[in-house]
Amino acid sequence: MGTVDREVVEAARHGSKDAFGVLAAASVERLFAIAARMMRDHDRAADAVQQALVTAWRELPRLRDPDRFEGWLYKLLVHAMPSFV
Repeated sequence: MGTVDREVVEAARHGSKDAFGVLAAASVERLFAIAARMMRDHDRAADAVQQALVTAWRELPRLRDPDRFEGWLYKLLVHAMPSFV
């Protein structure tokens, strides 16, 4: 996942589904690679990524610093993984 645009994060924080779609598309491959490496199971990794993205959509309005979106999203992924182990 590369650097995300602060304006896109802000738009998503304010409810833009299109902006969130951009963020998800920019993040999904990297998140899956991390989850698959850690979980060693592609199906469970995909489930964890999906759960992390759903949580991100729900919790995004509470993100205090849009510049920390990527780290925050990784944290959500790590918290989602034990659910699928």
